[in-house]
Order: sequence, then C-alpha cells, then structure tokens
Amino acid sequence: MIFDHPEFDDHEQVAFVRDSASGLRAVIAIHLVRGRTAGGGVRFRPYPTDDAALTDVLRLSAAMTYKMALAGMTVGGAKSVIIGDPRRDKTPELLAAFGRAVDRLGGRYTCGPDVGTDGSDMDQIAQVTSHVAGRDSGAGSTAPPTALGVFHGLEATARAAFGRSESIAADAAYPTTDLSGLTVAVQGVGGVGGHLVDHLVAAGATVSVADVDQGAVAAVRARHPQVTVVDPSEILFADVDLISPNAVGGVLDAQSVPRIRARAICGSANNQLAHPEIGELLATRGITWAPDYVVSSGGAIAGVCEIGGITPAERDAKIAGIGATTFAILEEARTTGESAEVVARRHGRALLGLSR
Repeated sequence: MIFDHPEFDDHEQVAFVRDSASGLRAVIAIHLVRGRTAGGGVRFRPYPTDDAALTDVLRLSAAMTYKMALAGMTVGGAKSVIIGDPRRDKTPELLAAFGRAVDRLGGRYTCGPDVGTDGSDMDQIAQVTSHVAGRDSGAGSTAPPTALGVFHGLEATARAAFGRSESIAADAAYPTTDLSGLTVAVQGVGGVGGHLVDHLVAAGATVSVADVDQGAVAAVRARHPQVTVVDPSEILFADVDLISPNAVGGVLDAQSVPRIRARAICGSANNQLAHPEIGELLATRGITWAPDYVVSSGGAIAGVCEIGGITPAERDAKIAGIGATTFAILEEARTTGESAEVVARRHGRALLGLSR
C-alpha cells in the first residue's frame, strides 16, 4: 500500500499514468497544494524498477514543498517522473499523453522541465494543457536562473565554511564577488552545472569538471579552456575546497562521504543525501553542506513568475536572496550544532505551518 511507503510523507495525491498507445508510464506526485497550485518538474529517466521511480518522485515532490516555502513562494510542491529513456522513448505523442494527464488534475499540478526534459518539451506539453512553465516560448530554460541561485548559495557556503566572499550581505545585495583562490569541483555540466561554471570562472574560482556526457564537457571546455577535466567516478573525491553536485541525487551516502576531501558542498542536484541521517554524518566530519532544495530554487522561482505568481522584480530579488537564506541556515546549524538538513526542514515546516 502506498500509504505505508517510507517516503509517503502525507502526500495529497499520487497519480499513476499509463497510455498504451504512446507507451507512457509516469507517476505524478502532489505533496502539498498551496495557493493556486503545486509546482515541480518532469523528470524523464530509465529507472531500474517501478519502485525506484515511485521512491524518487515522492522524495522529489516533498523536497519541492520545502523548496517553495524557503524561497518565499506561496505555491506548493509536486513532481512527476516519466519512466523510460528520453533519447529513445520521448515522442510528441508521449508528451501529449502526459500533458493530458496533467490537465485532468485541473490545475493542482503545474509542470516544468527537469532531468531529461527541456523547454521544447514543455512547449509540446503546453499544446494540450495550460498548466506548464519553463517553455522555450515562454520564460525559457530554468537552467540559468537555477544556476544563478546556486551561485549565490555557493557564495554563502564559501563564506560559512571559509570566511570567504565578504560581499554577501544580509539584505541580499550582491556586488561582484571575488572567489579567487577557491577550488571547486563541479559534477554534472550539461545544464545547470554548465551555467554555474560560467559564474565560478567569472568570479575567479579554479574549477574542475566532470560529466558522463563528454559533449557537455567539451562545450564547457570550449568556453573555459582553463578548467580541469576529472573522471566522473572521482569528481566527488577531488582535492578541492568545495564540491558541487549537479547531476543525479543520492550521491552523498555512507560510502561516499568518508572519502570526500572537500570542506564544503553546494550544488543543484535534488536529494543529494541518500537519506536524511547523512546530514549528521557530514556535520560530524566538519563538512559544510548547503541543502540542495534551498540553493536550487532559482528555477522554481522563475517558473512561479512565468505563471504570474510574482513579478519579474520580485523574481530577481528572491533569486538573489537565496544566498542570504543559505547563510542564515548554515550559521544556525553552526551555532546549534545541528545539521543543516535539520535546520532547513525546521524552517520549512514553520513557514508551512506544519507540526510534522
């Protein structure tokens, strides 16, 4: 029974979608509707099992609720997964079938791009439903605003861990930042990670990169020939100041954390912790970890702006404010001795008015 699933976390609605004509197999999870809707991306990937897909979508949608709340958004969190290989299985017919499933939810879920989908896919989905953001024909890709938010969060993480980036101010005003001397290893440079590298290089950081997609690596190297390329299996364990996971989730676990040499972690990958207790392990090792659902909210903020929930000026201010929010969480974790995960979840629950 799904209500007994360890990641259920009081989801309001979970829809299992099947369309035999297009081959669509998908799950849409709505964790919490606030205000006009619940927002979250469409992840398209070849999960090893159906249960793995369900576990992922439940974790992702719950994280979206906290992401929205901590970003100051008055919408809730949701997520969807399409089971399959996007390079082989993605067709206009399949995306249309998915869009019809979204439309049947009556606006409770607003979808956007995620791993395996992009703005052109959202344009396809928008042909059959209005409940979509991140369209190429709309505000465009969410990768640039997500990367900008992660960069602000990374600045805050560097300040918390190393006393760097004194430009970070409590009022979220961000003058040009000098990260010269800071070494950063970026895992995943195909979307958000690639834009993040642009910001890091501009700020003077020394950057290493890795991605299983060599085309993505080549594109970054073409823009920044000074970056160092590292084997994807070793990027998390590079001898650097800070690592930035921007690929798949679950990379921080009981096996990987003891091998990490960096003193700080900040990236856009969702659900980086294999389970919440890993936050305690990171804290015990003295590693400053910025909660992913805090620093990666730039794309969600841009999506809310696209559907008319906030103005462009409010969007820009809220994305800039990600740094101040991150720093406040990390400082509270330092002073209380708690993990950043515990502090961030507590703040999120308070903002949502939840006791659980």
